[in-house]
Amino acid sequence: MLEKGLRDRMVLREQVVFENNSTRYIAYLSRLVNLVEDIVDDAYCSSTYIGGLSLYDYSVPDRVYLEPIDCVYDPVESLEVFSSQWEIDNVFIGRGSIDYRELYRLVYNVYRSTLHYKMKEYSVKSSSLSREYYLAVLFNGKAFIVEGERDRVALPVIPHCVSAHTHPTNHPYPSKHDIESIINMMVNRGLLHAIETTSHTLYVYRVKPLCEEDIVKLRLIEGERDYRRVADLFKSIESLRIVLE
Repeated sequence: MLEKGLRDRMVLREQVVFENNSTRYIAYLSRLVNLVEDIVDDAYCSSTYIGGLSLYDYSVPDRVYLEPIDCVYDPVESLEVFSSQWEIDNVFIGRGSIDYRELYRLVYNVYRSTLHYKMKEYSVKSSSLSREYYLAVLFNGKAFIVEGERDRVALPVIPHCVSAHTHPTNHPYPSKHDIESIINMMVNRGLLHAIETTSHTLYVYRVKPLCEEDIVKLRLIEGERDYRRVADLFKSIESLRIVLE
């Protein structure tokens, strides 16, 4: 179905659909983050701690435990509702040791130590062919990489949790179209986007849900070419982190 959707809705020179341990783990973590966000919001909890999840072993665990803190309403009811929505059946109420906010950084770490290298290879092709390549990891663990035009990639509207694209130049400055794509992804509960060049990577990842004020500030970045100004605007958005490497 994914392959057919890509064929029907895009005219591309190259398209690759794949699934591996990294994409499955990134998708699981993204669903888990969104599940916890919904529980915290629905049960009015001050925070939640995670148990049964390693920050270093990049594999989906058999069981994960949530320890919601200072909740106004019963988090068990929220878990029952939202675990079905996010298609997670191995999460239970129990004891936790990791603050759930560590999960956002974990998604960044998993991409950075796995799929980042695949996109670096595409950044070399991007530089030589003057075309962009776009990676999207879907919430079900599947992923695709597509080749686009010189300055952009036209994508079908498929919700995804992590994405990245290459720039033919050595500058990872987000364009107006890039900002629009980042906003759309994160409003739809995505977590991370990376802009890859042969020499640099710009990471933008979410550390809590976007609010209206955050989206207004993101709009201000559209078309900005001064990296210092771009960095300052990104850093002013509480729900996002920006990293240049």
